[in-house]
Amino acid sequence: MYEEIIERLNPKPKFNLTWYHDKDLYSEGEIEDTIIHLISENDPEDYVQAIADNYSWSAYYHLSHVRKNILNWYPFDPEASVLEIGCGMGAITGMLCDRCKEVTAVELSKRRATGALLRCREKDNLEIIVGNLNEISFEKKFDYITLIGVLEYQGSYTATENPYLDFLKKVKSLLKPEGKLLIAIENQYGLKYWCGAREDHTGIPFEGMNQYSISQKQVRTFSKASLEELVRAGGFQNVYFYYPMPDYKLPTVVYSQDCLPSNGNLLNTQYYYVPDAATLVAQEEKIYGDLIRNGVFEFFANSFLVECTGEGRVGEITFASLSCKRFPEYQIGTRFRGKTAVEKFPLFHPLGEGHVQEILENERALQERGLCVWKSRLLEQSLETAYLEAPTLEDILLEASRRKDVEKICEIWDLIYKEILQSSEEVSWEENLMYTLALGVERDREKYGPILRMGYPDMILRNAFWKDGRIWWFDQEWKLEHIPAKFILYRAILQFYCSYEEASKALPLKEIAYRMGVAMLWKEFGQLDELFNSVIIDPVLIAEINGFKGNSREEALKNIKRLMKQ
Repeated sequence: MYEEIIERLNPKPKFNLTWYHDKDLYSEGEIEDTIIHLISENDPEDYVQAIADNYSWSAYYHLSHVRKNILNWYPFDPEASVLEIGCGMGAITGMLCDRCKEVTAVELSKRRATGALLRCREKDNLEIIVGNLNEISFEKKFDYITLIGVLEYQGSYTATENPYLDFLKKVKSLLKPEGKLLIAIENQYGLKYWCGAREDHTGIPFEGMNQYSISQKQVRTFSKASLEELVRAGGFQNVYFYYPMPDYKLPTVVYSQDCLPSNGNLLNTQYYYVPDAATLVAQEEKIYGDLIRNGVFEFFANSFLVECTGEGRVGEITFASLSCKRFPEYQIGTRFRGKTAVEKFPLFHPLGEGHVQEILENERALQERGLCVWKSRLLEQSLETAYLEAPTLEDILLEASRRKDVEKICEIWDLIYKEILQSSEEVSWEENLMYTLALGVERDREKYGPILRMGYPDMILRNAFWKDGRIWWFDQEWKLEHIPAKFILYRAILQFYCSYEEASKALPLKEIAYRMGVAMLWKEFGQLDELFNSVIIDPVLIAEINGFKGNSREEALKNIKRLMKQ
């Protein structure tokens, strides 16, 4: 069916049909043909507009670059070999080819494997095998094996009395002694399910909590304890748990057993619901704060990523945050190497390398102005900063807000503004960038206050440690010439109050805005901030992500009322 396309594109990977039995055992139907044509008609991994023009959950799920976030931060050995079991249409395969020396991808469906072949058509270090892993013979063992959304289906594809355990034992036999297995799977007791979301595999709400007794399908997920017990029984003695949020399918942040969220704001998490919100009875994001404070986040996390090995070390990386709303050249990842170092790295090589370099330049410029900067050093493809065990200024202000310590709150904002003013020399009021951009704002000598020759919009509380009675700045990605100092202060205030509802209970946003002299500039600064974001953030990506949010308090209340009428 795809012979003409394959002949035209002449893909480089080896396509092995030795173990294929001329029948695909699962399919989403005709939408898969549509997706394969989109892959063939666009440059590899350049699918943002294609998704928008053919918008559906299937197109987004198979083609979104966010899928790579489950492992694009993981410290693969570049000389290693990888066995990817269940590669689907290659959402992660290409990234593995970029990070490792050799990749072998196994896929049950020939149609999906064809999608992966065409998507990875420029990768000459890839072999795709079509068939059931349990039937395939391999001539070598691997450094890494990935099971991303695969283990839960072994009730259907491993024909033994203990399919999940026996499948893991088979996988273990294919690993080198210090090789590592990476399992991504939904949590049977994930919070989204308690909130009424349909179980991902059966489509039935509360199916996991009911021990999969309703659908009777040969598919299941596990609790954290059950999964760990299963993995250890499969021969993996060293086990390390990660918690990708909002789940492993489309993660934007990855916590770990050694780096759990510490407050109610799960940074950078983007919630979504598929196929719809018709069964939801609570807002998931509103509950995490209490789960975290009660120490039960790990039990309720929506998904697990488990690093497993028989003899090797685990847990080298303890946290990762991945930007995914930006244009490719600005997409940056952050990862913690335990408590030794923090790395910033571009998600798209080599596009993002210039932006990483700019962060270092901004740090140096701030240091030259006499500010304390937690300095970084440039590595081959990343920026490394020593890990610092200290609270951020955001932590300090949040605690003051919870205590309703208005004096302390005001003291912190005064200190922030003082640092902003120190960050650059001033220029004439007539050189205000807001006049240059022709935003239609009033030209006024006094209204906007000091104009900085170079301003740093990332001087927000989240990017400042509090150590030894001083502010230590880090992660300064951006700079703007001839910018009002109060605009940078405005962004810091806006970011904090949007992140924490309790901030307004201590000192309302309106009051702090008037006190700090930005209230009368709020509208104009909002225009400038929108323009600034338009340079960085891809509106098409935002629209695609927002299309699957589908959860609000009003929808939950509507569903609750429906239940009460039953």
